Amino acid sequence: MKVKPALGEHLILLIFVNRTRWCIFLILSLFCGNLINAQNVNDDFTGRWKAPKGAIIIVSKNADGFVGRTEKEKAIVLKDVNYANDKWVAIVLNPKEKIVARCELMLEKNHLKIIVRKGLLYKTIIWIKQ
Repeated sequence: MKVKPALGEHLILLIFVNRTRWCIFLILSLFCGNLINAQNVNDDFTGRWKAPKGAIIIVSKNADGFVGRTEKEKAIVLKDVNYANDKWVAIVLNPKEKIVARCELMLEKNHLKIIVRKGLLYKTIIWIKQ
């Protein structure tokens, strides 16, 4: 005699299977995301970059790593760029608004993605290579 399982047992099994699939997906996406966005110690940030508001930033290499200055005012907007713990970190400055914050840099073809962190908040800024 075949006993038919109750509806609740099917739901519990379905929830367990979906949770397991979701966990596997999450773990794989985190792992693959790190491979896709892998940063390289040999990344070269030098050149002319256009900021979102139109300012041109000249990034050059110096003894400490890289430094970014505005083309017109020659104000420093990116400094202390160094490679640590498999990622590029720096200090980004906004001289007009007197903001200084830590950031992470990611070079993606002709885009420089700058993830600025200030406390619990963060903002992503994209500079485009000129």
